[in-house]
Amino acid sequence: MALVNTASAGVVDTKSWYVLVNRNSGEVLDGLGYASYDGAAVVQWGQHGGANQQWRFIDSGDGNYRLQNRNSGKVLDDFGWSKSADSAMVQWADRNGANQQFQLKKQSDGYVRLINRFSGMAVEVKNSSKAEGGRVTQQQDKGGANQQWKLVPAGSIGGTGSTGSTGSTGSTGSSGNTGSSGSTPTPSTATKPGGSVPTSQAPSDTHSPSAPAAPPAAGGGTGGGSSAAGFIGGDKVLIGGSMSDASAAAAPFDVRYAYVHSQPAPSSDYYTASKCKAQWSSWWGCWSGDTTAPGFYVTWGDEHVAKATYQGKPRPQKNFWTWYSLRDLGDLAGEGDGPGEVKAINRTDLLTRYMHDYRFFLQKIGNSHDMIDIEPDFWGYVRSLGNAHKVAAQVTASNPTDCGSQENSAAGLSRCLIAMAHKYAPNTGAGFHLTCWDWQNSVQKCVDDYTDLGAKDADFLVSDVSDRDAGWYALPEHGGRDTYWNDQKAADALKFYKTMAESVGKPVVLWQIPLGNMAQNNTLNHYKDDKVDWLFGHMDQVANAHIAGLLFGAGQQEQTSVESDGGNLINKTIAYGKSGGTALK
Repeated sequence: MALVNTASAGVVDTKSWYVLVNRNSGEVLDGLGYASYDGAAVVQWGQHGGANQQWRFIDSGDGNYRLQNRNSGKVLDDFGWSKSADSAMVQWADRNGANQQFQLKKQSDGYVRLINRFSGMAVEVKNSSKAEGGRVTQQQDKGGANQQWKLVPAGSIGGTGSTGSTGSTGSTGSSGNTGSSGSTPTPSTATKPGGSVPTSQAPSDTHSPSAPAAPPAAGGGTGGGSSAAGFIGGDKVLIGGSMSDASAAAAPFDVRYAYVHSQPAPSSDYYTASKCKAQWSSWWGCWSGDTTAPGFYVTWGDEHVAKATYQGKPRPQKNFWTWYSLRDLGDLAGEGDGPGEVKAINRTDLLTRYMHDYRFFLQKIGNSHDMIDIEPDFWGYVRSLGNAHKVAAQVTASNPTDCGSQENSAAGLSRCLIAMAHKYAPNTGAGFHLTCWDWQNSVQKCVDDYTDLGAKDADFLVSDVSDRDAGWYALPEHGGRDTYWNDQKAADALKFYKTMAESVGKPVVLWQIPLGNMAQNNTLNHYKDDKVDWLFGHMDQVANAHIAGLLFGAGQQEQTSVESDGGNLINKTIAYGKSGGTALK
C-alpha cells in the first residue's frame, strides 16, 4: 500500500480509487459524459458507480497530488493556467504541471478542500449548485460547503463501473514544474474524444417507465427506417444499450444510446458560435464544455461509435438518441412534468425555441445512420387529455418552415417532429415513443391514440419494460411492488408490443431495459431483476412480437448497470453473437 502522509489531510492511499462527494450537494466529481479528450468538462453528478466518477491521487511531492480520472486517464486541470475566479476545471493529459497539482486541506468529518498549486484557489461547485451537471470551477478559498469534498473509497459504495484506461501517470518528480505544458489557453488544439455517454446523462427520474466482426449479424448496413427486408440496415434483432467504451468493446453490441435533454437555447447565437461558452454549459449543445463547438456532443458521439471495434476488428455501432426535451420546456412554462409540457406547446414563444433546438439537433446528426426516440412520456400526457387532435399546440406559428401544413394540435406536433427527422437527418430512423401506461386495461385505446398521433409516419415504435430493477421496486421504501416477470407477464407484454407493431406496420424497439439479474444482492447498483435473462432465453418469442432491438440501461442512478451486473449482459451478448443472431419477423 502506498500510503502518503500529508500534514493537512491525513493519509491518502495512492493505490486506491476514490469517489469525491461534495458536502453541499451530495453529488460527486464526474468526468462529464465519460469523455476522454483534453479539455473535457468536469461536473458534479449523482453517484452511479461509473469509472468516470473515480479518481486516484498521484503524489507530486511537497504535499501536492494530481487527481487522475479512472475512465479517461486524464488529470484534473486548472484550464489555461488561469488565476481567475470561476475558471473551469477540466480533464487534461498528465503533464505534472503546477496547474494540475492540488493540496488537500483538512475539514471536519473527513472532508477536504482541494487547493490548486498554481492559482492558490479551491476547487468548488459553482454557485453552490445542487443540480446534476453543476460545473466544477475554482474560486477563492472560503471554506464553504461547496468547496469541501469527502474521499470515499470507490469499492465501498457499490459498483465500481468499468475500469477504463488508467492512462499515463506522467512524471512524479519535482512539484515545482510550472513550465510543463498542461492545458493551454488555445482549446482548438484539443484532441478528439474517446469516451462514451451512458447513464450520467440520463434524466434522474424518468417515468415507467450481438455476432462476428464483419459483417455484423445484427447490424451494419446503411439507411434509416424499416421495411419487410430489415431494420436500420440489418435483418437480425439488434442488441445494445447505455454503457462505457470498455463495455461496448467487450461484446458484439450493435447500438449505443444516450439522452439529449435540456432547456432549449435562448437565442440563435448558441447555434452559430464557433465555440461554446462556460455559461452555456446547462444546454445540451455545450455539455462537452467550452473547448468545443456547439453540438459537439452529437457530432463526436456519432463519429465515435462508428469507430467501435470488437476483438480488435472494426465493428461500427449505431447511436440511438433519446430526444427528451419537452420535459425541460415544461419547466420554462412554470409547471414542469406533464401539465407544464402541455401548456408549453401552446405558447408560441416556447415552442419556437424548442423547434429551433430540435432542428439544430437533427442538423448535427446530418447524414449519420442513427435512430431517434422522440419524447418519452409526453405522448402519455397527451393521451390522458383525450383526442390528440384537440390538444392545442402552436405548431404552424412556431415553425412555419417545417410545420406550415400541420394542424395546431398535439397530433400536428407529432407529425411535424417525425417529418423534421426525415428532412434533416435523412439516413436516421425516427422512433415514436410508445407511452401507454394503461395498456393492460385498454390496448385498443392505445392503438386508436397512436393512429391519431400519426405513428404510421414513424420508422419504428419505442417502448420501456420498466424504468427500475425489480429488486429496487420490491423494497418497502420504494413501494413494495412486484415487477419481476414470469412467463405469463412476459407473454402479455410481448402480445401488447406485437399488437402495436401490427397496428402501425412498424417494429418496436425495447429501450431502457433494466439490467439486474438474480445473482445480485439488492444493494446500490446491484439490484435483482430477470428481464435480461428472460429476453435472451426467448429470442424467438421476442422476434415474433416484431421487436427489432433490445436496448439495456439503467433508468435511474441507483440501478444495476452494464458495469455492475457481473458481466451478465456482456456474456449473453457474446453468446447471442456466436449463435448468429435472431432473424427479424
